Amino acid sequence: MLEAELSGLALDCAAWGADPRTLPFLDPPPEGALKAAAALLRDLDALDREGRITATGRRMALLGTHPRLARVMVEAANELEAALAADLAALLEERDPIRGSSGARGTRDDAPSDIHMRLDLLRGGDHPNADRATIGRIRRTADLHRRRLGVPARTVAEGDVAALLAAGFPDRIAARRGTMEGAFRLASGQGARLPATDPLRKAPLLAVAALDLLGTEARIRMAAPLDRALLERRFPDRLIREDVTEFDGRANAVTARRRLRFGPLVLEEAPLQHADPGQVASALARAAAERGFRDLDWTKAATQLRARLRWAHRTGGDPWPDLSDAALAATADEWLAPHLHGLARLSDLKSLDLTAILHGLVPWEARRRLDAELPARLDLPAGRSAMIDYDRDVPALEARAQHLYGLAGLPPLMGGRIPLQVSLLSPAGRPVAVTADLPGFWRGAWADVRKDMRGRYPRHDWPEDPSTAAAPLERTAR
Repeated sequence: MLEAELSGLALDCAAWGADPRTLPFLDPPPEGALKAAAALLRDLDALDREGRITATGRRMALLGTHPRLARVMVEAANELEAALAADLAALLEERDPIRGSSGARGTRDDAPSDIHMRLDLLRGGDHPNADRATIGRIRRTADLHRRRLGVPARTVAEGDVAALLAAGFPDRIAARRGTMEGAFRLASGQGARLPATDPLRKAPLLAVAALDLLGTEARIRMAAPLDRALLERRFPDRLIREDVTEFDGRANAVTARRRLRFGPLVLEEAPLQHADPGQVASALARAAAERGFRDLDWTKAATQLRARLRWAHRTGGDPWPDLSDAALAATADEWLAPHLHGLARLSDLKSLDLTAILHGLVPWEARRRLDAELPARLDLPAGRSAMIDYDRDVPALEARAQHLYGLAGLPPLMGGRIPLQVSLLSPAGRPVAVTADLPGFWRGAWADVRKDMRGRYPRHDWPEDPSTAAAPLERTAR
């Protein structure tokens, strides 16, 4: 009932003082499997951090069984517990003694998971689906383990089943997920479940001895209720008390909580009254970045300013800031978080003046250059102006053809390194031509446009040379 892996080989090699990667195997063991085996042995206290075998590991290696089961047996503190550990090891080496007609390995899918039921069968108990032949084999194997432990065969087995299982299966300690009955999370991080009818479905903590892997989740087959006080006594170095400030996607807000954790399992949690404002701001900034900053108030002015700065950085590099999506996300803690103190919800981000924040990223001298080299608007004859749209593949503006009379050419952007297009509109506001070379357009294609426009709009002035013509004045209300 144990997964196929190389922890037994790794333990034997450690006891011999050999490195399995240097031994002359016909088929060398996979490196990944060896690393996983070493990680498990460290969890079982069989190897130290440097990979050397410990005193516990040497005792385990002498028992001739899977390292998990050996760890269960060496955990026993006295003769009665040793007898219980021998029974547990024998039970987990054999098939489940509660047989059935459906489910994995002949076990009924609705069979109760409580391992105490199986232990009761070894002591003469009864169950309608008990497999007597399997029970006999388990008893004989248990007697063998008792002899190895120096325990008389008739010793009564007593002790805390969950404590022994936790020693051999620390990565399978399971905590219930919220208020969901039957839904658990293992210390390994994997999800696990019990049927809605299982008596252990409401247990806050379990020591899991056997499970079936079912894709991303696992079905718990055998387990025992685990007391948190025992967990704290047995694994004090694995318990982590921490203050956590993080974004809660369900509330769309940053929450601060004080937690007691065993690996990824949260054993205790309570709201933190006085969270660090800087940590709250950072968590909110990271959440905004993960959502593509769509919760910020991207006004037309802010969008255009960002686009201008992106063109400036693309063309001139420093001192223009990099405002690409990737750069903004990577530096959210630097440019956005300082403006979020006192805020905790995504909805609060709409109150920010994003245009001012983006302006603040640009050095003073560079701001002056930005207005000169990448102006937000282009001054036109007769006192008009037109907005330049930088949020496109080529910066462009739109204006009625008459409003461009008297304009001999378009200004150079960034010293001429960025082209500027102009879309000339009819009196009705419809595009009639697009050009990045206004002087060339006046001299060439304008003749065809003029001919067409004179026929459609005869009341308007269509000069032969618009570059020297006067633009019509704005009409003023009387």
